[in-house]
Amino acid sequence: MPMSMKSAPLAANVGPGVAPVDAALRASRRAALDLDTIFRAHANFIWLSLQRLGVQHADLDDVAQDVFVIVHRRLDRFDGSSLLTTWLFGICLRVAANYRRKRRFLLLPTGTVHEAALATDPHQELVRREAQRQLERILARMDVVKRAVFVMFEWEGISCDEIARTMGVPVGTVFSRLHAARREFNKTLARSRKG
Repeated sequence: MPMSMKSAPLAANVGPGVAPVDAALRASRRAALDLDTIFRAHANFIWLSLQRLGVQHADLDDVAQDVFVIVHRRLDRFDGSSLLTTWLFGICLRVAANYRRKRRFLLLPTGTVHEAALATDPHQELVRREAQRQLERILARMDVVKRAVFVMFEWEGISCDEIARTMGVPVGTVFSRLHAARREFNKTLARSRKG
C-alpha cells in the first residue's frame, strides 16, 4: 500500500530569494510522490548506488530495503529543493556507511563463475582473481564518498557533472574527491606491491 506524501503549506517553502511560483512547483512535485512511485522509478538507481558504495552483492537487496524503510519514514521531509536522486543518494550514502561500519567491511569474491573465466587457463584465472581481490581490498579501505566518486567515474564512465548532480555537490568537489581517491588508490597499490 503506497504511502501518500503530506502536502506542506506553501508558506513554509517561501523565504528570502524563493519565489512563490517556485515554492508552489516544489509543493506540487512533492504531492505527486509516494513510496510506490519512488520504488518503481528509482529502485535500480538505489541498488547501483549501494553497490558503488561498497555493499556486497549478497547484501544489496537487504540494504536497499533499509534505504526504502528510511525513505518511507522521511518522505514527508523531502522539500523538493534538491533533485530526488540527490536526496536518495544521501540516504544511500549514510546507510552504506553504517553497513560498512557494522560489517568491518572486507569485500570477498562473489564466487560467481563467468563463462569468460571458464575459457581462460588456470594461471590467468588465478592472476585475475588475485588482482580482483587486491582491488576490492583497496576500495574497502577507501572512504565511502571517495569510493563512490572513484567507482562512478573510473568504472562506470559517469561524467563529473553528472556525479555532482547525483551527489548534490559542486563539480569542483567531485574533482577534488576524485583526485584524492586516485592518489589514495595509487599509494595503497604501490604499498601492496612492495609488501
